[in-house]
Amino acid sequence: MSKAQVTFKDVSEAFDLIKSGSTIVTAMAAAEPQLFWSNLHQKAQKFSNVRIFCANPSRPWPAIADDSMGDHFEFVIMFMTCAIRKLQGRGFVHYMPQHLSRWSQNLKDRTGGIDVFWGSCSVPDKRGFVSLGTSNCYESEVLRAAKYVVLEVNPNMPSTFGGTEVALDEVDIFIESNSPLPEVPPALFGDIEEKIASYVVDLVPDGATLQLGIGAIPNAVGKLLKNKKDLGVHTEMINDAFMDLYLSGVITGRQKSIWPRKIVGAFAYGSRALYDFVSENPVVEIHPASVVNDPYRIGRNHKMISLNSAVEVDLTGQICSESVGHKELSGVGGAADTHIGAQRSPGGRGIIAISSTMKDGTRSKIVSTLQPGAKVSISRNDVDTIVTEYGVAQLKGKTVPERIREMIGVAHPQFRDLLLKEARELLYI
Repeated sequence: MSKAQVTFKDVSEAFDLIKSGSTIVTAMAAAEPQLFWSNLHQKAQKFSNVRIFCANPSRPWPAIADDSMGDHFEFVIMFMTCAIRKLQGRGFVHYMPQHLSRWSQNLKDRTGGIDVFWGSCSVPDKRGFVSLGTSNCYESEVLRAAKYVVLEVNPNMPSTFGGTEVALDEVDIFIESNSPLPEVPPALFGDIEEKIASYVVDLVPDGATLQLGIGAIPNAVGKLLKNKKDLGVHTEMINDAFMDLYLSGVITGRQKSIWPRKIVGAFAYGSRALYDFVSENPVVEIHPASVVNDPYRIGRNHKMISLNSAVEVDLTGQICSESVGHKELSGVGGAADTHIGAQRSPGGRGIIAISSTMKDGTRSKIVSTLQPGAKVSISRNDVDTIVTEYGVAQLKGKTVPERIREMIGVAHPQFRDLLLKEARELLYI
């Protein structure tokens, strides 16, 4: 079926599906529906008490940035971004703590249900299907639970495999769009990140299955992994590092135990080149996060290695990856899902990689006590391995005194004496 065989409606007709008191869920990251967000503030006077759930906003959209919108909307953000985190605390922008593997179920379980799912999709194919493209974290599952479905048909959206397919008769309104997809430029890394990456890469055996987060350290790891062989991918986010490793022949998936030879993720977020790479590529499958981030399923992978980062780590192994004190920076996302799941895998490992200090070097990221209000993203009961530029701390299976010594050993030398003193005062050792 061609694009011409779809009947497009005006965006105003789609907004007519929304009533005061409605619950709306929008697609996330590169799949966020841009016509919805760019028009929402102009429709505000029609509504009151509308709740909108979204994740990874690419920009401070007018409806979220305008203080007057609190009379009309509540925005529930499931993962903060730098574009949106500063807009918290005004009474109508709230973070929703939850593991990524539970996002779709938690949304579906809400009292009153989901009134409208609004997302993005590819141009329809000749068989009468569209693809949700770059994101399937919760989109396909929530779409089928919503009373009404609105999709913005965007020729810039890649058509992907793995459960992103939606039949035309499942959609109530199609809107024509031609918006460039949001992109995430690769984070730059320096000598410290490359040193951390060198320790991480030593922990990755040939044939391992990888989950990499986003940021400077994962990018540095991606660069140094090019000497490995037959790596596989089972990750929440498919990024440019995976594309580069596949194109260089490092990623083959030959030794993967589930979805062999496939790059499996819940969403793709990165450059335009990445979106072109995943488009109609049978090697790439984008499945719901309820599947991809299920710790038991993660644990079925061969030599599963999960790499995430953190804001700070205490001496006993509590991981804060999402806040500075009380201030929410991002969200837990799938950090706990993948860190715990990787340890279920034979030969697997959950790795938290951080620089030993803040950027200015005046404060240690390894602390005796987390900042007041800091959110524990991964408990010390579930922690495995911590890596800094000073080496590797193995915490799993260790007593508190043993952990203290491991953590002090990878802290910056200028803070080690103080950390030891504080540990003794706290009766840890």
